[in-house]
Amino acid sequence: MKQRLLFVAAGLAQAPAIREARKVGFHVTAMDGDASAPGLSEADASHVGNILDVKEILRIARLTQVQGIVSVCCDVAMEAVAEACVELGLPGIRPEVVSVSRSKLLQRDSMRAAGLLVPQFAAVETADAALESWDRFQSAAVVIKPVDASGSRGVSYVSERSQVAGTFELARQNSRSALVMIESFMPGAEYSVEAWVVGTEVHVLATSMKVRTQPPRLLDRQVHFPDDLPEQRRRIMIDHAVRGIKACGFRDCPVHLECIDSPQGPMIVELAARGAGFKVFSEILPRVTGISTVLASVAASLGEVPDLTPKQAGVAASLVFIDPVPGIFRAARGVDAARALTGVSEVVIYPVTGQQMNELRSGSDRAGHILVYAEDPAGCRVTAQAALDLIHIVPR
Repeated sequence: MKQRLLFVAAGLAQAPAIREARKVGFHVTAMDGDASAPGLSEADASHVGNILDVKEILRIARLTQVQGIVSVCCDVAMEAVAEACVELGLPGIRPEVVSVSRSKLLQRDSMRAAGLLVPQFAAVETADAALESWDRFQSAAVVIKPVDASGSRGVSYVSERSQVAGTFELARQNSRSALVMIESFMPGAEYSVEAWVVGTEVHVLATSMKVRTQPPRLLDRQVHFPDDLPEQRRRIMIDHAVRGIKACGFRDCPVHLECIDSPQGPMIVELAARGAGFKVFSEILPRVTGISTVLASVAASLGEVPDLTPKQAGVAASLVFIDPVPGIFRAARGVDAARALTGVSEVVIYPVTGQQMNELRSGSDRAGHILVYAEDPAGCRVTAQAALDLIHIVPR
């Protein structure tokens, strides 16, 4: 009899994982609050339900008699999935790990206690407290963000004291707990470390470099595998990342970690006990490393040791996002020409004709993406930029 899995969340990031799990022989039930979530049609059985509701997850898990619960790179469902696994006695990420993963404050406290390099930081509940922190830090700039949100929602770069109250309120509105983090700005290039923790042993799978928007927004615009660091600095960054993962008590989970190569040394921006979002975890990492992150996730959900043996090397990947043009979307020109470039895997435009496009403030405002694979990292990045240069978003 096939082993039965429940996938909690079935959006664009989860659909390929659901498809792969079915392909290798698992019976997959998928649930999502959105009846149009693409992963629902990829599953053997589907349910529309609140993925944040532990009782709903338990109801479906018991109804379908699953042996494992899987949630691939979905931040918001982590607490509910962890609680459901405990209630059912199933393997899975533990609630205490989720608590740290979802709280930038707990991460900062843990890393500072371990002697890791961290920026000045404070968690505040009022604009006055945020202003007091600004005055105390005496920093040229700070970042104000929700303690417990993801996707760059509510995150602002602040270089003037007069901006503090307004950006505090934006962060507070995007925080589930209404708690806001203010920290001194960390200058430098941003990198990511993708890892997996088996027990307490950290396995680093890949590293990447990022290109961000200019302040006041701090949002990924490009992600390139591999990174461009000299070997010694890469080793230092990886060592710092491993120490940070252990300091936060992560175990038996994937890890997505973001790090700044600052003048003082590597500083961890944040880390999450899940795979990286978008296509990074479910598609790009397997192409770059040869490791099936989906099957590793399934194995972990069943209490098995995931296979993290690299099977492929030398493949570079570039993920480039297309900026919106505020206004009503009319068309995107140059898409076919971009798709025709050698190495381009896909070009996807998000808005449809007549849809409102907003200023780029969070990931949900992006107008599309380009994904490129190549053997040569430099060539991969050149192709990605060439494809981006061909595309023009036309508003009405």
